[in-house]
Amino acid sequence: MKIIHTIWVIILVVFFTTPPVSAADNLITVWYDKEIGDVNKRVFGNNIIAYDPMTYEDWAKEYYGYSDYGAGIWMPQSRKTVKEVVNLAREAGISVLRFPGGCGTHHYNWKNTIGKKRKHFLYGIDEFLKTCEEIGAEPIITLSYFTGDEQDAADLVEYLNAPHDGSNRNGSIDWAAERAKNGHPKPYQVKYFEVGNEVWHGDHRNIKAVLPGEYGRRYLKYYEAMKRIDPAIEIGTILRKQDWNREVLEIIQDKIDFAVIHTYPAPAYGSILGKMPPPEIFSTALAIPMLQVEYNYQEILKLLREKSNKDVPLAITEYNGKFLQENPVPYRHCLGTALLNAELLRIFLKPENRILMANYWNFNNGYTGMIKSKDDFMKHNYQKPIEYVKRPNYYVYELYHKHFGDKLLDVAVSSESYIINPMKLYNKELREFYAMLYNFNIRVPYLSVNASKDKNDSKLYIMVINRDLDKSITSKIVLQDFLPAEKASAWILNGPGIDATNEKHPLNVRVKQANLQLRDASFEFTFEPHSLTALEIERMK
Repeated sequence: MKIIHTIWVIILVVFFTTPPVSAADNLITVWYDKEIGDVNKRVFGNNIIAYDPMTYEDWAKEYYGYSDYGAGIWMPQSRKTVKEVVNLAREAGISVLRFPGGCGTHHYNWKNTIGKKRKHFLYGIDEFLKTCEEIGAEPIITLSYFTGDEQDAADLVEYLNAPHDGSNRNGSIDWAAERAKNGHPKPYQVKYFEVGNEVWHGDHRNIKAVLPGEYGRRYLKYYEAMKRIDPAIEIGTILRKQDWNREVLEIIQDKIDFAVIHTYPAPAYGSILGKMPPPEIFSTALAIPMLQVEYNYQEILKLLREKSNKDVPLAITEYNGKFLQENPVPYRHCLGTALLNAELLRIFLKPENRILMANYWNFNNGYTGMIKSKDDFMKHNYQKPIEYVKRPNYYVYELYHKHFGDKLLDVAVSSESYIINPMKLYNKELREFYAMLYNFNIRVPYLSVNASKDKNDSKLYIMVINRDLDKSITSKIVLQDFLPAEKASAWILNGPGIDATNEKHPLNVRVKQANLQLRDASFEFTFEPHSLTALEIERMK
């Protein structure tokens, strides 16, 4: 048995066989002077849909034109960003933007997205990077694996990063000069690139699958060609499951700067979800990040160290709950999925998981957008502001942006818990995984806690998910080495039920504020059922 596997089993056996905690013993302890790492702002990234799904999906006719509008973030007629969308991205603290996003990259030719004579793809590379500048987000570019070759990838690096000095680093077209012609003489200095997107499942046209050996060998060609143009860039390898990962990493060895993982947890898929009660869906879903996702990350990190002989970080360039259905409600847009993503953020922020960045799929409009326009953004005249609805997922990022700090703090949690029986899970992969690792009923604590302080050493922040879908939980909170001011505030994300959405009623799920009066460093707080609460406490001066 692998060493890391053994350690996880020992830890989890000890934890999950511990007697349940009574209501009177709910306790959160935060050590203000025990910093465990920086808050990595790059985990608050997102995806912009900039390709045209009609290039590979016949069923996506209603999305035709996305390449021109950036799914509603760009006005091609005036060549400007939509300020309402940009402002919402700023309010949510979007730190990294991935372009052009997803499987639409398969047939995306970046050379068709630059210049002034385009008929389509009017939201191209330059427009996207202008958006990043306005939002204050760092870009990551996904390279097409099926369109073009390593020469095209090297040309892109030259277009983005080479100085406009006549050096013509790639020996053909002077791409830096082309960039200058298109209005940006200075290099963009894009740092992050990933080679392909989920390439193992083919190109949605003629290629049904890509083998790991094929990918690894082609990846090396991209890596070497791109690094010749700009050695300072960082290039990511697409990983999947351990068999794929092992074969790819044996080929590329240390020619990797970060590993790309996509994370879409769910207790079941498709029509089965419509037959499951929402509490069953989300009591399981909210436990997956702690029970499976983090374990998988650690296994991948171990393999990366073994094959590359160095510590390689993970980039979670896509993540969300995998709820691909409409009835009884689109669970991907409900409160439960927002809490699931909040729990994923807690996992991403843990220093031991070595997360370089994380990008929610996706920001605006589309199938999973965390905001949606009330009007058809392709028909809107933009003479008046376009209105957007904030879906529950949006509020998670807004809370973390406005009410979380810069330094992670050590925290201990003891809380009431609930039981998951692995043998009753619908998801076969989950069932087999839990049976392998746990082999008994799993006790999941209701309270999940993340804590931080600001860089000025003046505020303490506590982010708490209550996984109890039926009742409030009152917990004692003890602040070690911290004397609070008398007043504190709480911001609570909640709605009428775990399956509540804002699709018909935009304020059905929302954030409400409450004020607290504190007397000392030990106090009680009641966390509402199915909620995310951000506590912000000033330090006594």
